[in-house]
Amino acid sequence: MVNIRSNLTAIPSHSAPTRLSARARKLINASVTSKTQNRKRNNIVKFLDWAYQQHLHARDILPASEVILCEYAAKFGGKLAGASVKAKLSAIKGWTVTKGYAWQGGDWLRKVLAGVERSAPPSSFRPEREPVKKSHLSILHAELDLTDKNGLDCCIAAAADLMFYSQLRAGEILPTNSSLVRYNTKSMPRVCDLSKPTSSGSKQLFLPRTKTSQQRGEKVMVPVQQGSTNELTPSNPLFAYTDTNGTKRILTKTLFLRRCNAIWKHHGISRQTGHCFRIGGTTYYLLAGVNPDVVQVFGRWKSSAFLKYWRNLESLASLHLHRHHSQQSHFSRVSTENVTRRRHRTIHRN
Repeated sequence: MVNIRSNLTAIPSHSAPTRLSARARKLINASVTSKTQNRKRNNIVKFLDWAYQQHLHARDILPASEVILCEYAAKFGGKLAGASVKAKLSAIKGWTVTKGYAWQGGDWLRKVLAGVERSAPPSSFRPEREPVKKSHLSILHAELDLTDKNGLDCCIAAAADLMFYSQLRAGEILPTNSSLVRYNTKSMPRVCDLSKPTSSGSKQLFLPRTKTSQQRGEKVMVPVQQGSTNELTPSNPLFAYTDTNGTKRILTKTLFLRRCNAIWKHHGISRQTGHCFRIGGTTYYLLAGVNPDVVQVFGRWKSSAFLKYWRNLESLASLHLHRHHSQQSHFSRVSTENVTRRRHRTIHRN
């Protein structure tokens, strides 16, 4: 019996002429975040553990036949959502290909995955995250101490507004560590990354690193905001603040969410995550009637995937259908008026 997990780096018995070099594999790993890498690695390890329990040998799983892949996927039928199982198989596929072998999944596997999707129990689906709403921001502004004496609360209000109205991810502007010394300016914005206001009052913020632009960063538009500010230098973290003792500190994502949720809890609002601000801003603009294409560009959505984050679908559908019918009615009225004018001209000439 071969210990599969201990033979991960062993050379398989069959030839692998298309095996990728270490450099190529390293670049493939760099194409995703470390969090995604760890998730994929865990999925591979779980597959290998299952294979060991099934008394399979290393040569049986690299590459794994379609039968083995189908059996592994079927193991989750009635237990997990289809998307979760597809993610597991995707990790195995990536591992197989980077080892230099052709993926054996085909029509059988697709049908098994379809069956897993259809048999997924309701408990396997996470409830949709509720978006932060403009009314939530109003509650924050009313409850926070926005006087010049409370730098933390002013900082929280500014971060909440920015994440909502600029459709930002919390991790793009708020670090996980509060240490000024450990603040990474290669991934987090500073005060100098915020441009001077335009004639309309809006600004541009350069984000050194984003989810989809790890190296070059991206620029986002910042609508007009009003409120108290701290005395910060250009090199300071964008969301630094001065506490009551006059000490400079950094607002972290954890502290930000803890404070917001503590306030909202007293108003019966469910717990919100950092991503809720981004989808909340997206929904806000869509409900305001902003063209979805504009919202997509403004929010830096790289594809129409942002449509799955639409909330208040009934309101959005009603809004756009109403506009469609209003436009149709307008065009019909204009067309009728034009026809009537032509008839009057014809009668007048005759």
